[in-house]
Amino acid sequence: MTHLRSQSRRKSARTPHKSAIAEVADFWVEDPEVDEVLVVETGVHLRHDLAIGSDLERVIKLRHSLLEGIQNEQPLYRCAMCMVPVYLVSRAEERRFFFRHTLEDGRCSAKTRGSLSQDEIDARRYNGVKESRAHINMKNWVADSLRSDPNFTDVEVEQRWAGKFNGEWRKPDVRATYKGLPVVFEVQLSTTYLNVILARRSFYQREGALLLWIFATFDEGPRRLIQDDVFFTNNRNAFVVSASTRETSVAGMAFHLECMWARPTLTSVPQLVREVVAFEALTLEPEQQRAYYFDFDGERERLLLATRQAELGRTHPLRDAFERWYLAGAQVASDDAEYAALRNMFASAKVPLPWYPLRLPRTLLNALYSAKHGRPVGWSFRTFMEVLHHVHGMHKQYLRLFRHALVVFARGEQIRAEDKNRKWRAKVKEYTPLLVANDPRFDADTSHDALIQVLFPELLDEPL
Repeated sequence: MTHLRSQSRRKSARTPHKSAIAEVADFWVEDPEVDEVLVVETGVHLRHDLAIGSDLERVIKLRHSLLEGIQNEQPLYRCAMCMVPVYLVSRAEERRFFFRHTLEDGRCSAKTRGSLSQDEIDARRYNGVKESRAHINMKNWVADSLRSDPNFTDVEVEQRWAGKFNGEWRKPDVRATYKGLPVVFEVQLSTTYLNVILARRSFYQREGALLLWIFATFDEGPRRLIQDDVFFTNNRNAFVVSASTRETSVAGMAFHLECMWARPTLTSVPQLVREVVAFEALTLEPEQQRAYYFDFDGERERLLLATRQAELGRTHPLRDAFERWYLAGAQVASDDAEYAALRNMFASAKVPLPWYPLRLPRTLLNALYSAKHGRPVGWSFRTFMEVLHHVHGMHKQYLRLFRHALVVFARGEQIRAEDKNRKWRAKVKEYTPLLVANDPRFDADTSHDALIQVLFPELLDEPL
């Protein structure tokens, strides 16, 4: 039974760790023309490698976001040298990405484009395969499969679709109506650029239709970038139609496709699973322009949550024992027998503590335990507000995490009640834009993250 979703999908919970599920590698060109970009929203300059990152799924989604922003005349990144909007492209011979200008008119020393415009390149590629025999065969296989299924009506091939709003039009390979929902099938045999994909996606989204991309093949290992552009934004599901699936559809009087999907795992790169499935078994999300058989995002979230819960259970005794010792007035003496016992307990769980208690990050621990308990911990301050002012004034490297702790431990009402002279509110108003702009004075000290992850698991989400 098809699952049809018309409402926006719930935003996934933030994962506490960098996911071990994602494919991680270096995906940037070593020496690109555009080696630094400006993040328009924050005004921060990023090196190309930091902007691109090492997670393939994130890179693919960033490609989409950048081009969508350009198409909506709200670019997300600009070249740091000339301020021209940029987007991500990949080298043909390897999966290495670099930023390309939308326009090169001589104002910038970086040269990222050839002599042909994007539209000219798209047109040449598109026209070269549009009426190839393989393309015609696939259109006919899709159409025959749809006509055999009584759930589909109004099946048309290569018929003009006039837009409702601004005079735009498209000529989809195949279109039909599925239980009242207009569905468009575009056969993909060539290397179509991402801007073409996004333009068609936006068009059919505005028209209230669902767009599905159909491939001739989809395999493990190196794939064309267009295939990953579709795959990673479609919940890691891709579809193939062939003469064989057409025979299955006609024989069973139900549209069938070969579906390839990834199953998440914590120990290796997700492997593709292949199965011929009925269209009726797909979950359809028209607003998100997604159709999938296996819910990769949902399964990944469940797997990470289960792993997280198991880790919390394993470290719970360590967390409680350490907190009792610390709140009781942690000693710094090297012969503290209780600390030695704690160190042995942590070591047996493969969570090493410093050999001497003096080497603990006491300032950070004081700040976080103070936030947790709503009173000064480890300092001789009389009031909780003194802790806030001290961290802001003397330990800015901890302010992001401390601020996050104040939110997680729900200290808002207490702060509002105790900030009688409103000095803290004034400081918040002053430092917040500096945090957003990544002012280096607030660069976080992450050297103690492993310990903090055990002692304060509530803080594992990235602080705001």
